Amino acid sequence: MRPHRVDIVTGALALSCAKQALIVGDLMQLPNVVPENIAEETNQIYHKFTLHSAYRYAEHSILSSIVKLYEDVPRTLLKEHYRCHPKIIGFCNQKFYNNDLIVMTEEKGREKPLAVYKTAKGNHARGNYNQRQIDVILQEVLPQQISSSGEQSIGTIAPYRLQTKKLKETVRDGNIEVDTVHKFQGRQKHVIILTTVSNKVNEFVDNPNLINVAISRAIDKLIIVVSDEENKHNSNIGDLIRYIEYNNYEFINSSIYSVFDLLYHSYSERLFSIMKKKKHVSEYESENLMNVVIEDVLKQPEFQNLDRVMHQPLKMLIRNPENLDDAECQYAMNISTHTDFVIFNKLDKMPVLVVEVDGYAFHANNPKQLEKDKIKDTILQKYEIPILRIKTNESGEEMRLRDKLLQILK
Repeated sequence: MRPHRVDIVTGALALSCAKQALIVGDLMQLPNVVPENIAEETNQIYHKFTLHSAYRYAEHSILSSIVKLYEDVPRTLLKEHYRCHPKIIGFCNQKFYNNDLIVMTEEKGREKPLAVYKTAKGNHARGNYNQRQIDVILQEVLPQQISSSGEQSIGTIAPYRLQTKKLKETVRDGNIEVDTVHKFQGRQKHVIILTTVSNKVNEFVDNPNLINVAISRAIDKLIIVVSDEENKHNSNIGDLIRYIEYNNYEFINSSIYSVFDLLYHSYSERLFSIMKKKKHVSEYESENLMNVVIEDVLKQPEFQNLDRVMHQPLKMLIRNPENLDDAECQYAMNISTHTDFVIFNKLDKMPVLVVEVDGYAFHANNPKQLEKDKIKDTILQKYEIPILRIKTNESGEEMRLRDKLLQILK
């Protein structure tokens, strides 16, 4: 049991059985997580009885409570550190421990123990989820680490549960463990990959205890995946990035881009210069950009027999609705139900692929739209028409479209 994660009530019960007590812990580690409803209930009790602040359940563990209650209580710092590469724990030592730690590990030829991967400009986070940072981990970080780390253990951690949930859905290697920073406290891996998730530094992600725990999980290598903005602030994460730069360790600008990055404010001039040369085929810029991608792909020699059309009514693709149930038939026959793009064979005019552009905010958080998407997918599947859904928060649209067409044509 870790004392800084032991709540006051549990700790008080233990102390009630003792004549003397020795509490071992680290105030720079993460405290116990208090659920919102428990915090509210205990705060009401705290205010009702006008208690000493050390007894505030929602803010203190047994360790921090004792330290606050008895300011002169004897303390001893366990100084010797035996886990991390000296340069990894070196940051924590300077930033959080006033250089009081005695680092007992050695470098032993382990070069470049820290690395930063910075995503392309843009607000890629959607609340507590950042698909672009996941793409960077899957396509750039993990392939490199799997090929070079041999039998070393790898852990991927994040401040938010939603990010780890999305990562677990896509990381197929059972040897790579994915979890929150809180769940990783007290544990270690040879290689730790930290995805910060946020577009800009916020109080939760930049919490010094969370950053300290995240960094010190790594034995040999720490890799952080950050947004373009996170080193521009006076913050713990910003200081870590500057520490890595100062020591001339790896600093990689990710090469993973999306055509939809152009929709972000930082690309507005570039978007204007590109789109003024192209025909506007839709009121939505996301569809105009996807049209440019499709146009470029269909110019390639292997696709010379293909062309595309926009906003084709769904009923024009299936014609005979006999394979559909009543709900599907009603949806498909509605004149307003259309596809975003249909790529077809110029020789026989048969559909080859339907491409749908899904705006993340409109689709991911819209149950009615998700249900309509599901019906459309089912209808196209019944008529053996492949569909490719392109989400505006993902990346690599040209490659994905090309690979899908090659797969179909083969």
